[in-house]
Amino acid sequence: MWTAESWLTSQSLYSSGHYDEALARLDQLLQSAPSHRQAIELAALCLHEIHHAPPNPPDHKSDAQAVAPHRPVDRPEALNRLGCWFYGRRQMPQAEHTFEVALSFEPDWPPALSNLGLVLREQQREPEAEAALRRALAIAPDYVPARNNLAVLLWQMKRLDEAEAEYRQILAVQPDYALAHNNLGLVLLDLGRPQDAEVAFRHALAIDATAPEMHNNLGNALNRQGRSNEAIAAYRQALTLRPDYTTAQGNLAMLLLKLGAFEEGWRLYEARNDETANAADRPWPPVPYPKWRGEPLEGKSLLVWPEQGYGDLLQFCRYLPLLKARGVTRLSFACPPALKRLFESLEGVDAIYPLDGKTSIAGHDYWCLMLSLPMHLGTTLDTIPAHTPYLRVPADLTRAWRARLPADGFKIGLVWAGDPRAYDRGLNAIDRRRSLPARTFLPLLRLAQTTAVKFVSLQKGAASQPQIEDLPPNLRPFDLMADVRDFADTAAIIECLDLVISVDTSVAHLAGALNKPVWILSRHDGCWRWLRERNDSPWYPGARLFRQTTPGNWSGVIDRVAQALVNLRQP
Repeated sequence: MWTAESWLTSQSLYSSGHYDEALARLDQLLQSAPSHRQAIELAALCLHEIHHAPPNPPDHKSDAQAVAPHRPVDRPEALNRLGCWFYGRRQMPQAEHTFEVALSFEPDWPPALSNLGLVLREQQREPEAEAALRRALAIAPDYVPARNNLAVLLWQMKRLDEAEAEYRQILAVQPDYALAHNNLGLVLLDLGRPQDAEVAFRHALAIDATAPEMHNNLGNALNRQGRSNEAIAAYRQALTLRPDYTTAQGNLAMLLLKLGAFEEGWRLYEARNDETANAADRPWPPVPYPKWRGEPLEGKSLLVWPEQGYGDLLQFCRYLPLLKARGVTRLSFACPPALKRLFESLEGVDAIYPLDGKTSIAGHDYWCLMLSLPMHLGTTLDTIPAHTPYLRVPADLTRAWRARLPADGFKIGLVWAGDPRAYDRGLNAIDRRRSLPARTFLPLLRLAQTTAVKFVSLQKGAASQPQIEDLPPNLRPFDLMADVRDFADTAAIIECLDLVISVDTSVAHLAGALNKPVWILSRHDGCWRWLRERNDSPWYPGARLFRQTTPGNWSGVIDRVAQALVNLRQP
C-alpha cells in the first residue's frame, strides 16, 4: 500500500546506496499505484545503479559518507530498462506506465514505443498496440524489434496476409534473422501453405540448427504435406536436442497413431499431460487420490476424468465397460453437463458426475484421464473395441423427436462446421481447415429436388442459423436444433435418421457410437484417428471417409459425396 512513510523509506534506502532494498520497496508501492511517476523514476534509478554495480560492491553497512556517488544516468534508457524488468515479471500496468514516462522524456524513441506496443498487446489492447508500433515504424522503418512485434500482433489478430508481409519486410532488412524465418513459417502454415512454410523453416534451420522448436515446426509442415517419414525424422531431431520437449512428443505421437503405430504412439501421447508441465495447463482432476498408472484394479474404485473435446469423450467412452471387466468395484465418470444424460446409458458405469460446479465427487482409489485408457488397455489396430452401439437413447426421447421430424423420405443429418475454439490459436486453425460454409452443401441439398431425400440440420452454434437463412428457401435443411438441450437430444434426432453426413466433429463420433451410418468429410491433413489412406474406420464400422485430395478443396469432396448419395438411392 502507498504511504508517505514507505515513500520516504524508499528515498532513504536509495540515498544510502541500498538499491536492491529500495527497488523492492518501490515495487511494492507500485503494486497499488502503478502510475506514480516519482516512484517509477526512482525505481529506474535504483535499477540503473544495480545494473552498473561493480563486481565487488562497497559494504553498504558503512555510514552514508562511504557510499559511492550515483552514476550518470540516461533517464529514458533507465526507464526503458525498468519497463522491460516489469514486463519480464508480468507486471503489465507498471510496465506500461514506465514506458509512457520514458516517452515523456523522448516522445519519438522507437525502442520505448516498440516496448509499449508489446505491453499493450499482452493486455489485449490491440488497436492501441498497433498504433504505438506503427508510430515507431513511421520514425524508424528499419527498426526490426518494432516490426517483429507488429507482425506477431497481426498474426494474433488473424490478419495473416499482413503478418506475412511484415515478416518478409523484416527479412529484407535482416535476412539472417532465424526467428523471423521461423515465425513466417508459422504464419504460412496458418494460411494453409505448408510447402512455403517448409521453405521458411529450412531457412531458419540453415541459420540455427540447434533450436528444437524449429525442427518441430518443420515436422508440422512436412506432416501437413503427407510426408510422414520426413516429418517423423524432424520430430525425432527435435527430441534429440531436447528429450523432454512435450510438444514434439505430442506431434510425433499423433503422427505415429495416424500411421497405426499404436504402441509407441499411445506412450508418447501421454506427453499431453506431462507432470513437468504447468499445473494450470494440465487437465488433472482436483482430487487427493493418486493417478492410476496401470496397477491391478480388482476390488478398487476408479474415477475417469474428461479431457479435450466432446468428440474425444464420445469416441473413448467405449473403454469404460472394459475397465469394469477388469474388476473395478466402483467405476465413475466425470463429464461436461451436456453429456450427462447420454452417458447414463453406458454399461458398467456406477456413477456419472456432471462438472457443473455443484456436484460433489465421492472419494476413489485412483483417477485416470479418458484418453490414457487405450494405452493402459494395450489397444492396437486389431484390438480396437469397435462394437457398436455403445451409447443408447431412451425410447421415449426418440419417439418425442421422431414426432417432430418429417415422416417420409430418406432422412439425412448434416453438419458442416465444428467449434471454432477462438480461445486457442492452434485449435482455431484446425477448425478453419475442417469447417466449411453451409452453402458448400448446395450440390447435396439440390438432391432433395430430384430424389426422395430429406435433409435435417444437426448444426449447433450461433453461426448456424444465419448460414441456413443464407440458403435458398426451398433448399434449407429441416432445423430443430434451437430446441436441442444436450447431446441426448441430438442423439435422439440421429436415431430417427437414415444417414449422417458430417465434417470431423463431435456429431460424427456420436453417430458412430450409435451405430448410425455416417459419412465423414475429412480435411487433407485429417485427424490422426482416421489413419492414413483409408475410406473406412476401425473405430466405427458404419463410417465412411471422404477426404480432401488437395488442401482447402471441399468442392471435390462434396461432388463425390453427392455421387455416392445418388448411387445409394438408386434402385
